[in-house]
Amino acid sequence: MKKFFKMGCLGFIGLIAIIVVISIVASGGDDSSDKTSGTDSSSKKQEQKKEYTVGQDVPVKNLSYNVVSTEEKTELSSVLGNKTTDGKYVVVDLKVTNKEKKARTMDSSMLRIKTDDGTEYNPDAELDTYVNDDGLGFFLEQINPNMSKEGKVVFEIPADVKEYKLQVASGFGFSGGNYETIKLK
Repeated sequence: MKKFFKMGCLGFIGLIAIIVVISIVASGGDDSSDKTSGTDSSSKKQEQKKEYTVGQDVPVKNLSYNVVSTEEKTELSSVLGNKTTDGKYVVVDLKVTNKEKKARTMDSSMLRIKTDDGTEYNPDAELDTYVNDDGLGFFLEQINPNMSKEGKVVFEIPADVKEYKLQVASGFGFSGGNYETIKLK
């Protein structure tokens, strides 16, 4: 009885496998043309996607970002002392505008530096205190509707990184999920 049960299960699984293979073969020609055209259209969309640069307003849902300036440094100084790096600090002076009808929270965790190979660098909130007069920068900063907040964000990256972009988000948590990039260098 056990042998019959094993044979029955194996036969059933084999039958399912054959049906799946026949389905794939039968619809294979149509799927490959759809996949090719889908890839072509998505690559065209990526080619048409606007590349933003320093000084441009960059809308991401109900927030708008504008990189005022960027600066590379190896040392940061403030009343807190000095910080040095073997790499380089990228200081991004950023203006964020809330275009929604209610207050939005902005935080530096909504920002990243990305390189062409996909490497991502997060900001360092401690270093932000070295470059912002109020000491906080974008740490959980509330921005009221139709108002803007300007502050500086510091990223520490390797010294040999030549080209990089700033990735900005529509928010964090439930309000996030949409991104744009701004070419910094």
